[in-house]
Amino acid sequence: MLGQISGFCLEAVTATVSSKRVSIEERCKDLLPAKKAARLAKGTGVHRLSIAEPDVCTSDLCYQAAEKLFSAGWKREDIGALIFITQTADYLTPATSYYLQERLHLPKDIIAYDVNLGCSGFVYGIFQAASMLDFIGGRKVLLLVGDTSSRNAFPQDTGLFSIAGDAGAAAILGQSQEAKAFFHIESYGERADMLLVQRGGYRALRITEGEKLANIQENYCNMDGLGVMDFSLDDVPRNIERLLEYASVGIEALDIALVHQANSMIVASLADKMGIDREKMPFRSENIGNTSSASIPVLMSEMQRRSEFGTYQRSLLSGFGVGMSIASVLMDLSTTKVMETDEV
Repeated sequence: MLGQISGFCLEAVTATVSSKRVSIEERCKDLLPAKKAARLAKGTGVHRLSIAEPDVCTSDLCYQAAEKLFSAGWKREDIGALIFITQTADYLTPATSYYLQERLHLPKDIIAYDVNLGCSGFVYGIFQAASMLDFIGGRKVLLLVGDTSSRNAFPQDTGLFSIAGDAGAAAILGQSQEAKAFFHIESYGERADMLLVQRGGYRALRITEGEKLANIQENYCNMDGLGVMDFSLDDVPRNIERLLEYASVGIEALDIALVHQANSMIVASLADKMGIDREKMPFRSENIGNTSSASIPVLMSEMQRRSEFGTYQRSLLSGFGVGMSIASVLMDLSTTKVMETDEV
């Protein structure tokens, strides 16, 4: 679906990762010889993973990120809606957004809900936030996204999902009369099984051994690695090209392309296929891993931490993956306050 929304801006973004980092060699020490583990790190561009401590949930990482924005001057009483996007909620019910609303001391007269989305989640969240700003009457939307995806990685996995990391992010969106954004969102449900945690919902309960999760593949993410690669390098470029055509913007006019940080190979190959300078489509998750819906905010915060984030007017953001889903937006980030990555 192609369309445009006017009158909003992304005011602020920040991300939180774990202070605990695990190297790929350590992650695979009992599964691969050291040389093969090193080749996995080199091929994916991911050398260390952000791994949350067992008692830290996605909501904790997002809470930390949100508190950083409030400490920087954004006011809690200005928030009119809270959207929490994750595949790793605290509980099956109720929605984690209600616990976050209370924990963050937000007003009671707000909209609050969870959304179960992964890699495309940040752009989806921007779309949802922008769609409700008029309704909430001049107040702002707090968008929280993230996952503790490492917990869905099969311990014996040495494929692409073995580089899953944990992170949470926070963004504040508000009104801006002059701003305009163009969206292209697509869903490929016929390929949903390409990234599937088969057990854990009500259709198929997880299998346990006593109080511990059974160490079987069905309890963890099953990934069609070649299918995901084809999706990323065939369907995603077409999605972005149609968006740019719809917005009458040439690829050469882009200031920056911030895409899902699946791994460096996919990001570099996507840039090359589309004829975008690799410097304009950066990968900055080499010490964090693939962090699902948080990966674009993590990229932005990591660039800020390295003093790389500039003033970007024609900015492409594209999240793609689990679903299978693609959500891309062309928007102005020239006034966005990006805060550097925090750790917990």
